[in-house]
This record gives sequence, structure tokens and C-alpha cells, in this order.
Amino acid sequence: MSFKRRFHASFLGLTNSDSSVQVCPNLNDIYSYFHALCTPFIAHHNKLRFHFRNFKYCKTDRVAKSRIHAFTFPYTMGSAYNLIEQIAVEPTVASYIQDANFELDSHITQRLAREFATDESRDGDVIKLLANSSYLREAGLDWKQYHTVIEEDLNAARYSQHAAAFVLTLLPNLKTFRLPTNWGPVDTTDRLIDTVVHRARQAHVPHKRPPSMAQVTRFESSFFRRSNRRFDLDWVTPFLALPHVQSFCGPEHVDGHGNIASKYLYGGFGIALETVHLEGASTLQYSHRTKINVDTQDWDICRFVTAIACEVGSHLTELSISIDELRGSIIPGKPSMHDFQQLQKLELPLEIAMCVLTASASADHELDLDCSESLLGDIVPASVSQLSLISHGKGQHGKALDIMFHDFAIKKASQVPDLKEIHLSCPSKADHLSKEHFAKLAVEAEKVGVALHNVTAR
Repeated sequence: MSFKRRFHASFLGLTNSDSSVQVCPNLNDIYSYFHALCTPFIAHHNKLRFHFRNFKYCKTDRVAKSRIHAFTFPYTMGSAYNLIEQIAVEPTVASYIQDANFELDSHITQRLAREFATDESRDGDVIKLLANSSYLREAGLDWKQYHTVIEEDLNAARYSQHAAAFVLTLLPNLKTFRLPTNWGPVDTTDRLIDTVVHRARQAHVPHKRPPSMAQVTRFESSFFRRSNRRFDLDWVTPFLALPHVQSFCGPEHVDGHGNIASKYLYGGFGIALETVHLEGASTLQYSHRTKINVDTQDWDICRFVTAIACEVGSHLTELSISIDELRGSIIPGKPSMHDFQQLQKLELPLEIAMCVLTASASADHELDLDCSESLLGDIVPASVSQLSLISHGKGQHGKALDIMFHDFAIKKASQVPDLKEIHLSCPSKADHLSKEHFAKLAVEAEKVGVALHNVTAR
């Protein structure tokens, strides 16, 4: 008997043999009936919510001796293919996923025989899911060829970029995500991701089902470092075009080209980022690291900052730029900061002050206070209320600090009128930012009511 018939039979007291209306059962009977009917569904809902609302690979609600043991539990996923399998047989799973950490994709299934890493009884369901994928069709990809590549990856017991990318076509309620450690460019999957982004940007057009990833507001690259694989900013450029992205965070972005502006603005998306208009972006964090297998590589940080200002400066409210590792020199220059119209929080390495000072000073003169007149305003937009400066214990950072904040109490009103906090960060063993330098700035800051914080970094 269908649910609708069971409902009428219980609530109205109807039976198959007698269609006349009998005495309505009391409320306790009705409650007991619905409780018995709904309890299994509620329990199942709670299980799905636990495993998939905040999703990550290897997540389990049981005691496991190891990750490989946890992988055998129901709803504990070990790889993107496992997640595809589950969605293929239980589509509602996809709608539960709102926050997803895909970082450990395939970490426990790599080098694991196919019969242990997947459920072969679900292969037919996966094939049907791929065959019916409108994303694959729109991307001009043959689902059979796509499936073949996934099968090759599974049989070779390795991470599958094709499976990881296909997962991103299935998540209509996704809001935040972190990419897999092994995420990397493949022509075929790049085409699929471009299609996902394109459809998400058309979300204002009526859909029977919301497009996948149309609600994403934040994403991250993997924070797990591999010695033979370095993250590249090009790999995430497509996701920056998602319609509601407000924040992107990644630890090790590498500039592999001579033209920083070109690399930062164009990337692998196939169109200039300026045509994407990151209307919602409010936060950008960037940590620079010299490209792997390169002995030395200079960095034009001023040009890089200018590139950011040109594209998102009008609406960015928080900007953090740091140096994770630099094997080379900072190229002298002067960043263009006037496009940062709403920036409130700014974090920069003191190297940027050094490169401006070096560019301003003549080749045969040392740095002196003559360079100080506009240095603060050249580096810090007028709208900034919280400024953080990072020192790595190298160079003339103490002297640069003195020059930058010389007569700070006098210059504040005209150059940085909204500044309320200054945070100075330096290594615990560094002596270049001596007590004398800090004391000088503290006196100037106190005159104009600016809070000064000294942070010791490891």
C-alpha cells in the first residue's frame, strides 16, 4: 500500500473492505503511527547529515583502528570515485554537501587493489550517471572516453583528476570547498570545470535544479605540501569566476612567468580575468614561494600588487600578501595603491617598503629620511584601518621602518586618516627591529591614538 493510502487508512480509519468513514483514531494512535513511520527516515537523515553536511574523505562516526579500516564503513568515502558511486545510487546525498574538504582524495585508496577500493556492484549506476551528464555533453566530452580514463586510474590504483572534477558537477548546495592535494591541470577536466563555472554564472536563468557550485562563496587550495608538486595560481583561475565567490585562500602560489600581471590576470580560464569582474570578492590571501627546481627567481612584488589593484581593488576589503620562501631578490619598484578604495585590513612584507625605497634612492646614495615624505602613503591606502607588517629578519628593515613612519603623527591625518592599529611581526631571533625602532614608533603612534602591537613569529 502506498504512503498516501496508508495515511488515509490510518487517519480516516478507512479499510480495503469497507470504504465508509469509521471513528477517527485518537491523537495518541496518530502520533504513534507517524512516529513509527518517520523514525527510520529521521535516523537516515541524521546519518547523511553527519557524513555529508561537512564532508571530508575518511570521515566516520565509528571507532576505527585505521583510516583503511574506516574506509570499509558505510558512507565513509575514500576517493572521489567512492563519492560518485554513492551519489549514483543515492542522489539525495549530493544535496547534503555544503562544506567540503576534498584534500585527502584517494590518499587511502592509492595502491589499493580495485576490488577493495570500489564497489563493483555500483559500476552500472556510475555509468548511467556519466551517460546522463549534461555537463559532459555541454563540454563536448564523450562520456565513454571520460569513463575509460577514470577506469584506468582506478585499475592503476592512483588519484583520478577526472573523478575529482566530475564530483564538482554534482553539488548544487556547495558553499565552501578545498581542492584535493593532487589537483592539477588536465585539458579534458579543464573543459569540464569551465562548463561548470559557465553554468553557475547563468544561475539567474530558471533551472529545475540549481547548477552545481552556483552558491560557492569561499574556496581553498590544498595546504598539504608535496616535495615534487607545487601549486600554481592558474589552476584555480576558473573558480575565481564563480558568481558568489568572496574569498580564496592558498598557501604557495608560484609565479612561473616573467610577466606577473599576465600570469595573475589571465591564467588557464581562457579569457582575461578583467572580463570576469569579481564583484563579490572581498578577501584575498597570497603567500609567495619560489618555483620548485629553480635556484633563484626574483619577484616583482610591486607589479603583482598593482595587478591585484587593477582587478579587485575597487571592492577588496582585506588583502594579505606574505613570503613563504624567496630564493632571489625583490625587484625595485612602486606599487599602485590608489585603486584600493575600500581596503580595511592590509598585511604586507616589509620587503615592499625596501623595494620602494631602493627605487626612490639614487644608486650612489644610502637610504635616508629624504625618501620618507610619501613612503607611507605610497604603500598604505587611505582607507586602511588595520596594518600588519611582516619582517623575515633580513636587510635594513629597522631603518626602513624608521623612514616609513618618520613624523608619523604629522603625516597620519593626510596619508592614512583611518589607521587605528599597526601590527609588527618579526622572528624571535631578529635584532634588526630593535627596541629602539619599536619605541620610536610607539611614541608617534600614541600621539595620534593608534594601537601598536609587536608580534613575535617563530
